[in-house]
Amino acid sequence: MASLVYWVHQLLFGVYYLYAQSNASDSGAYFRKVVQNYRGDNWEAFYGTSTTFIEFIGYPFIKYFGFNYESMMILFSFFGLLGFLFFIKVVEDKIKFTHYIWGVNFIFLIFLFPNLHFWTVSFGKGSLIFFGLGLFFYGLSKYSQRIIALIIGGVVVYHIRPHIFFVMLISFIISATLEGKLNFVRVTMLIGSSFLFFMLLGDVQTLTGIEDIESFSTLDTRAESLLRATSGVDLSKYNQVEKLLTFWFRPLFFDAPGFLGIITSIENLFNILILIKIIKWDFIKRIFQGDSFQKTMFLTFIFVSIAIAQISGNLGLALRQKSQIWLLLFMTILIYLDQIKMSRFKEYQFFQWKRNKLNQLAKNIKPKLINQKGKI
Repeated sequence: MASLVYWVHQLLFGVYYLYAQSNASDSGAYFRKVVQNYRGDNWEAFYGTSTTFIEFIGYPFIKYFGFNYESMMILFSFFGLLGFLFFIKVVEDKIKFTHYIWGVNFIFLIFLFPNLHFWTVSFGKGSLIFFGLGLFFYGLSKYSQRIIALIIGGVVVYHIRPHIFFVMLISFIISATLEGKLNFVRVTMLIGSSFLFFMLLGDVQTLTGIEDIESFSTLDTRAESLLRATSGVDLSKYNQVEKLLTFWFRPLFFDAPGFLGIITSIENLFNILILIKIIKWDFIKRIFQGDSFQKTMFLTFIFVSIAIAQISGNLGLALRQKSQIWLLLFMTILIYLDQIKMSRFKEYQFFQWKRNKLNQLAKNIKPKLINQKGKI
């Protein structure tokens, strides 16, 4: 699977590079800012969160190693590819069976969505945060053995999108609490996560514009300002459920912004059909009966969706934001499907064991009956 993901990633890298030649691209702006010393004359001047962190990471490669724009694109595309490899490793750790949706291998399918690759092949936030997310959940899948990977992944995500890191912490805290019996490692991580949560709360609220968690007026204002851009949606007229559905499932064919919008509409239609087919009460029940990893992944998807849905009045912006977190939902679905197959497999094993026991009992009883008959 890794080789197929690699070639699809390279193909979409070529598509994005050609796209960037004729369209405004953040990657070009990042490169120019570093070359022109936009934030200062030394590397330390570029340190910060969000946009500045991308420039900070790019600075030594551009200034010290002489990377040109194309080299930076290749480097960050490699970061995105590493993110895929970490998520593939999570699948190998967590998934024991092969699953098919309408005759197609579901595991292959979720890693081949064009939008997921398109936004993780360029010099920008998408590639690096996907690397951070992959490393974080790779570490979380076996956190007692991969604590370094967990920490590094969390640091990367925090520096690019603090609010997503903030949500991951909350999700883990809730999941660890619901896990039940707590051991020393889990208690330590729970205390550490709680401490970081309170330390980072002010920074995250400032970045996302949520100064008052009970009020969404600031976010509605920001959403309205995005209406001036192409593919704008007036979120101020939507309730919270409508905002969430808009973030998840639009654009569809009737409001698709250009060719990329058409591709995304196909993906969104597929997402709708998948949820109709898979999501039911048993899905929710098994998630909260599962381990903390599964719950953390699912709650991260839900909470990040709710947060970003408030400010994604531009559908083009929503495309970048949701493709990566949607993978978290699909990974949760994979674990759910695996749980069902594992339950059936254990039932089959028990049936086989019971039948073997009965056969063995019958073999032991038959000679005794024959001997008794002979005596008579």
